Amino acid sequence: MAGNLEQTALNVISRYPSLDEMVYTLGERKGEPWFMVFYGNYSTKDEARTAVDRLPDSLVSRPPWVRTTDGL
Repeated sequence: MAGNLEQTALNVISRYPSLDEMVYTLGERKGEPWFMVFYGNYSTKDEARTAVDRLPDSLVSRPPWVRTTDGL
């Protein structure tokens, strides 16, 4: 998930304490702060897509964006 409020990212992470690989980072989007929550670090996109199936349904309201962290 991503958004412009840090508290939203913190709330998501605290709501899922069993997902201990969940972290967030600060970037910029359209000149504004943009907080991005990530889960895990995978060798391939296929590994990351497989991990999506293990996420709680309540966390996955839309398909997660599987991407590299290059440039973040």
